[in-house]
This record gives sequence, structure tokens and C-alpha cells, in this order.
Amino acid sequence: MEQRLANSWRMPLNDNKFIEAALLSDLRVDGRRPSDHRKLTIKLAKQDGSAEVHLGQTHVVTFVTAQLVRPYKDRPNEGSLSIFTEFSPMADPSFEPGRPAESAVELGRVVDRGLRESRAIDTESLCVLSGKLVWAIRVDIHIIDNAGNLVDAANIAALASLLTFRRPECSLAGEDGQEVVVHPPEERDPIPLIIHHLPIAVTFGFFSIENLLDA
Repeated sequence: MEQRLANSWRMPLNDNKFIEAALLSDLRVDGRRPSDHRKLTIKLAKQDGSAEVHLGQTHVVTFVTAQLVRPYKDRPNEGSLSIFTEFSPMADPSFEPGRPAESAVELGRVVDRGLRESRAIDTESLCVLSGKLVWAIRVDIHIIDNAGNLVDAANIAALASLLTFRRPECSLAGEDGQEVVVHPPEERDPIPLIIHHLPIAVTFGFFSIENLLDA
């Protein structure tokens, strides 16, 4: 987890000391042993491009949508991938309704960089008409319950949604071959995204005494 995101959720001193004492006793506050991972559950909805992830008690829901847009001038043959986050006030006492907090924005940036900088999604395959129309893929991440490892849960949920998402197939028509036809799913099967690999986020917490490590 990046430092700015960690700082926005700074732990009270008493909580930090309690966790250190538990780890020194080979226990965690949720009852796990030091080497035990949080239980991971992934549910895929009937609708393509949506997923629900439980990582321990952390609960995240994601949705993927797409629309045809003009490409960026410096990348005329590439589509785009955008990550947006929404923090429910019920998920954590520190989350407030209205304008997204800095922690929500930073969470989206961390997940976004992990996917884009690793080139997990083939953005060139999202090009429909060079310099004119490309697919813009949007991932909406909704935080339902925050109980730790939020970056990891959001990352896994985003990947699950992207893996199940299908975009409409397009073809070119017209006398000049520049007319884009978007085919409904009843006419042509939607197309999955080309995903080269799955970058998985893993968050660690370091403690100052006896080289303690929590994940």
C-alpha cells in the first residue's frame, strides 16, 4: 500500500500496541495465526462484468462498463482503462457521503496503476477505428465493508470483473468503410477483453519490534 494511502488511515497508538502484543503471541486480532491468509470468496453475478469479493470481513463490489469515445491524440490506436471508487459511509466510520475523500481517490490510483503500468489489459485491442473511435473501459469499485487489506480486495474484485466482462462486437460499414456498426448481443456474441496477466496486490504491515510482519 502506498505511503499516502497508509497515512490517511493512521492507526491509533493503543490499537498499534495491542496488535503488536497479539503478534508477539503468534496471534492476530481476528484469531488467525501469523501465516494464515484472510479467507477469499469471489462471487460472479449473472450480469457480465460484475463481481463481489469478500477478503476476510472486507466486502467489495465492482462493475465494468464500456463506451465508444475518441482516442487520445498521442494514442490514436489505443482504448483506455479507468478506475473509480465509491466508499459507503456504512463501510467505515471514517468514510463520509458526498465528495470522495483522499483515501478513496488514492485507492483508485493504486489499483489503476497496478493494472495499467503492468499492461495487464491489451488496450490496442480496444481500437475500433484508428484515430476516431476506441472503447473506454470503466471499473467502478464500491466499498461495502472495510476490515483491512482494502487494496488487495479492490484489486481482486476489479480483475474478476474484467475477466467476466464482454464488450459488443463492432464492424465497419458504409461506402468508405468508416461507419461503425455496434452489434447487439442477440446478433453477435460479445467479445471478452484481452488480458495478458493478472497482477495481484499483496499488502504488508511492518511493525518496529522484533521485525514483526502482518499481511
